[in-house]
Amino acid sequence: MKKFAILLLAAMLLAACRHEEAVDPLLRSRADGLNREAFLNRYRSPGRCLQLADSALRFIADSLPEYGDGVLRALNNKAFAYFQTTRYPEALAVVERIERCVVCSGECVVGSTGSNATHYPLSTTHSPNADIELMIARLLKARLLQRSCRIADSYRILYDVERSHVLRRNRGNLLYDYALSEWYITSLVLNFHYRDGRQADVTTLLEEVEAVRPSLQVDYAQDMALNYALAYGWQSAGESLVALDYCDMNLDLLARPDAFCNYQYANTLQMMALALKSIPGSVPPDSVLALYDEARRRFADYGDPYQMLGGVTSTARYAMLIGDTLHARQVLTEWRALRGTWKPFAAPKMELGYFDVLLRSGLASSTAEALRWYEHYVELSDHIKKNEKEDFELQQTLAAATRRSRWTTRTAMVVSVLLVLLLVLTVQLWISTRRLRREKRQIEAANRRDVERIANVETALSVMRHDISPFIGYLSNPQLPAELRGEVVQQLVRTFDNIKRWTNLSIPAGMAFNATVFPLQEVFDEVCRQVPNPADGVTLRFQPTSLRLWADRNLVAILLRNLVGNALKHTTEGSVRVESAERRVESGEPFVEITVSDTGSGMSAEQQESLFRADRTMPAGAEHGFGLILCRYIVRRHDDNTRRGCRIWVESTPGEGTTMHCLLAGEKMKLKIEN
Repeated sequence: MKKFAILLLAAMLLAACRHEEAVDPLLRSRADGLNREAFLNRYRSPGRCLQLADSALRFIADSLPEYGDGVLRALNNKAFAYFQTTRYPEALAVVERIERCVVCSGECVVGSTGSNATHYPLSTTHSPNADIELMIARLLKARLLQRSCRIADSYRILYDVERSHVLRRNRGNLLYDYALSEWYITSLVLNFHYRDGRQADVTTLLEEVEAVRPSLQVDYAQDMALNYALAYGWQSAGESLVALDYCDMNLDLLARPDAFCNYQYANTLQMMALALKSIPGSVPPDSVLALYDEARRRFADYGDPYQMLGGVTSTARYAMLIGDTLHARQVLTEWRALRGTWKPFAAPKMELGYFDVLLRSGLASSTAEALRWYEHYVELSDHIKKNEKEDFELQQTLAAATRRSRWTTRTAMVVSVLLVLLLVLTVQLWISTRRLRREKRQIEAANRRDVERIANVETALSVMRHDISPFIGYLSNPQLPAELRGEVVQQLVRTFDNIKRWTNLSIPAGMAFNATVFPLQEVFDEVCRQVPNPADGVTLRFQPTSLRLWADRNLVAILLRNLVGNALKHTTEGSVRVESAERRVESGEPFVEITVSDTGSGMSAEQQESLFRADRTMPAGAEHGFGLILCRYIVRRHDDNTRRGCRIWVESTPGEGTTMHCLLAGEKMKLKIEN
């Protein structure tokens, strides 16, 4: 079993943790061995622990300068040895140097300052356990602060350690388990010794420790230290029988030769006496006093002044309680004779109990001596009360901060949920709005198409009545010459052909649109052959052009034929000119402008407004038919299928003539889009 404990501790200290391959494993094992032996002696023989820790530090400095974990472990062993021998300033100095080294990743300086200082390099690159070793050092600092009754500062350290979550990161790792057990011991001592169990719920912490304790893998000494802390806690909570159970556990462990230690044995005896004293009639008072005396002698053998004072005070207080004032005075006299050989130390709470018993024992040789004792007692009492007040204020501050944090967290969660719901509703509203707008546009487009279809029918019927009536009148005249009759028939056929094309264009899929690039001159030549001959005194001229269009050739021919035919129809003298030119609109796009100019009767502003409107009838007496409306649809068809910018418009002055303008995409437009 002893070999198993040693192997377990070795794994706990270093072997179970990660190390860099740069550290030589053989040299590291020697440093680990020194640290392991120091750790095993931390309770049994603090002096031996201190010697071994110094040896480990010197070996690492000479042979393993990269072994940061070994340095930190040796320093923590050294700090604990100082703590166990009540050398508080030295212990605090080592802890603070560990803090500076880990935080600053620098050089550890241990020992006296100046030329005698010992420098130990620390590389956190090769210290994967730096975070947990730092927590162990800070927990020891919290114990040091507790001894001087600076309980607010001690609790602040415990609070910060817990909130850092370092101790919860690697549950099951042996070094982390040791650190976690130290955190529980320090918390139990703070709550049940220095606060006297005045926290809100005295059993919460005890139950938490008991729940976690079975999973902690620690050595015998640490197991006994945790048992003692639990026993003290349950005794403070009024559960003396539970405290005695933990004392029995320690006695079982101490019965093993490899686990016996005067420090734990004396602590256990003193706790048994305290618990038995709280159970009336359980054992005779002399037996309880015998336990106190044995614990006091064991603490004296151990050599820790703090524990020795505690043993003396506890024994003398109980002797006074059972009326054995002589025994109390004897114990106090022995301590007063020995105290001068020890270095002074600050343990206000322990010393307060000592001076209380000393005053009640009547050992003062004079009134002046008793007065000095009382003044020191009052000074210690004020110091403790001041620290207790600071601790209470800190508790209130932290409790308020916790409540604010919880309120802030809950408020943030509620706001977050509301924001998510608002976002979801906003997205849904946006989607619904877009859908409604799309449906509205579709309905409006369908309505416009219906209106246009109705207008197309009305316009077609109106134009048919208007344009066909003259032809019917001509054909009804029996005296009409045959050559004129043939021409009237041809005009009538062309009119019906336009009506047919108009009807096809009025249906969305009635006429396919096939855009190609072609020479405009070909359309000029075709239209020139198809339009009727101009009247006498009228000339028709197509200006030659080299321009090329990107358009539907058939639709352009219909467009131009209607424009030229309409111009010839309304020109009795003068000329009709068809011209083309390259134009660029405001956006810079290349277009071809076709113009058909005549010297005919012209149009009024009212006629021009209704010229291209399929949903409005022409004013009475107008001589323009649906051909121009057809032209407008052809241009719009090009505008929809090529590029925005195609349009048709008119410029006219009554009695002076009319010029029709038509803007269509040129060949360069197609090349630009393709590029």
